[in-house]
Amino acid sequence: MTYDFDEVIDRSRTNSAKWLHYDQDVLPMWVADCDFVSPEPVRRALRRYVEHGIYGYPYKAEGSFEQATIRWCHDRLRFDCQARDVEFVPSLTTALSLAVLAFTQPGENVLIQTPVYPPFKSVAVNNGRHSVTNPLINEGDGNWSIDWLDFEAKCADPKTTLFLLCNPQNPTGRVFTAEELERMVDLCHEHGVVIFSDEVHADFVYGGAVHISLPTLGEKARSLSVVGLNPSKTFNIAGLRAASVVIHNPELMRRYRRASARVDAGRNGPGVLAYTVAFTQCDDYVEAVRAYVEGNLRYAVRFINERIEGVTAYMPQATYLLWLDCRGLPVETQEELDDFMVSVAKVGMNSGSSFGEEGDRFLRLNVACPRSVLTEALERIERAVGALKA
Repeated sequence: MTYDFDEVIDRSRTNSAKWLHYDQDVLPMWVADCDFVSPEPVRRALRRYVEHGIYGYPYKAEGSFEQATIRWCHDRLRFDCQARDVEFVPSLTTALSLAVLAFTQPGENVLIQTPVYPPFKSVAVNNGRHSVTNPLINEGDGNWSIDWLDFEAKCADPKTTLFLLCNPQNPTGRVFTAEELERMVDLCHEHGVVIFSDEVHADFVYGGAVHISLPTLGEKARSLSVVGLNPSKTFNIAGLRAASVVIHNPELMRRYRRASARVDAGRNGPGVLAYTVAFTQCDDYVEAVRAYVEGNLRYAVRFINERIEGVTAYMPQATYLLWLDCRGLPVETQEELDDFMVSVAKVGMNSGSSFGEEGDRFLRLNVACPRSVLTEALERIERAVGALKA
């Protein structure tokens, strides 16, 4: 099939969090959902579902949902699993919370690598655990590396029992190498730390980078890992609330399901349907949307570095998000930067400091939109920054 990702679609009347968060004169380039139509097989299946007219409880027995996950893991992520290794969850944020409940006790430590997607910290704190950070090191060339001495020290703390890994990394766009992941696994295994691997951005990887799913690294990795999967980013179906975790270790699965039973987050019919169709019938869409987004990223990086003085962008290895270094602008605080972009440039982006103190005076820009919308956002920023420096 062919897809028109250049089509501009009005989302302002669809209860869209992305498009209703800011005033109408602000162009929203923040939360990580796309402005693209979902693939036709998903839409066709949902139309049939709606037209049937009865929306009762969905059947929960192992079936198409599990088989779709098994197929996706084998064909796309290059590891095998069985139906018993797959568990439904409404979202990966829910999955993170359940992992905290399953693998830690109140007062214990949850290890994260900042800057990182804000719920990585909040799921720990909101559940009475300590969020412990292993800050990534900004190398100054777009690369963020791991402080291994600090990582090992944090893992060695007896109170650290869970590590929340974001790979591909949001917001920096890093794709961790096999060597890095193997070292993480070795250290976590040595100190009895479970790894939750959030791999939601795995389909958006560029250039020479290769996404390595944790279970592909061998039995040691499979014995301590929980892998979070969600078609929401790739196929733009986040509002349908259907994701999964894959857990090879039966004891970890038992603990996870015990935590899940405390919440009893049941499956929803349209979400499971969309998940299943996306993971079984839409591979061509994956390749098409990735190519379009890569073009947007390269276009935005070139535009910013050539035309917006004081803002620096680097081509990420993954995701459809740009991590903008705005420390060259004449603003002193994150609050001043955020207000300037919204009030003057009229572009809404994610505040860098919400990802951790390493994000101070950074912004996260979502480029998963038609090229014309991206151009409008960049030109607004260019004009505002030009006036600021005049």
